[in-house]
Amino acid sequence: MIRANFFDIFFKYKQNSSKAITKYNSYKKIDLEERIITEIMNIEQRISANSKDLIEAQIVKFRSTFSNSDNLIEKIGRNVYKSKLEDSIHWHQAQLKELYIKRKELQIKLEKIKGIFWISRIKRFLRILIIIFFLLFSLFIFLSGFMIIIYLLPLILFIFLGYLLVKKIFNYN
Repeated sequence: MIRANFFDIFFKYKQNSSKAITKYNSYKKIDLEERIITEIMNIEQRISANSKDLIEAQIVKFRSTFSNSDNLIEKIGRNVYKSKLEDSIHWHQAQLKELYIKRKELQIKLEKIKGIFWISRIKRFLRILIIIFFLLFSLFIFLSGFMIIIYLLPLILFIFLGYLLVKKIFNYN
């Protein structure tokens, strides 16, 4: 009897005591999706602008590295300029990393809302597995071809020497 009460308590269906009518609002989900999509687009615009600025800073660094000036004042100015340029490049790189992380988090959140999170995770995992498989397969082909050349080297040398002997014999006649 005690066991029956125990199972009734934990496994018996309990009715909902609330009698209020609840209204499902699907617009909240759509509104959230739209907000996330606009945030992702804003972040992508900021990423493109930041990347452009980073490339410009690296071009300036490249030009200043290979500029030929023998003036002492220009050399001192270039050293100060390089340190500020390095700081700018590091700042842009840090900003890009943060933006990529934010975009990835928002994409994951959007995938969860749409219900395609695990499907996309499985696709990414399969893509990584396929890339690893092709890398290992190409490495195997390269190494096996190298080993075949090493094993056939005596035969190739024998054919080459035979060709030289035949050519030498027929040239004297």
